Amino acid sequence: KTDAGLYTCDIGTDVAKSKVSVQEKPTEVTKQLEDKTSPAGQDITLSCELSKADVNIRWYKDGKAIRKSQKYDLQQEGTRATLIIHDSTVKDS
Repeated sequence: KTDAGLYTCDIGTDVAKSKVSVQEKPTEVTKQLEDKTSPAGQDITLSCELSKADVNIRWYKDGKAIRKSQKYDLQQEGTRATLIIHDSTVKDS
């Protein structure tokens, strides 16, 4: 993106100009979530890898947004996004 701008070729008697725009690639999931099976009462960790670091991540369960709480811990470090489900129950399936 820092390469965007107005470029010119100046030969003294004439000038050619070009406006350059650079569009960032969209962020992609490079490592998918894996299915997990766990005994009730244990913590479950889900994580995925992204093509870019520091991207705004949102986690959902059955279409409803998950927020950080005593039940859920949301972490992001570099390109890895992690959801920890504490003290899992059958309702977490």
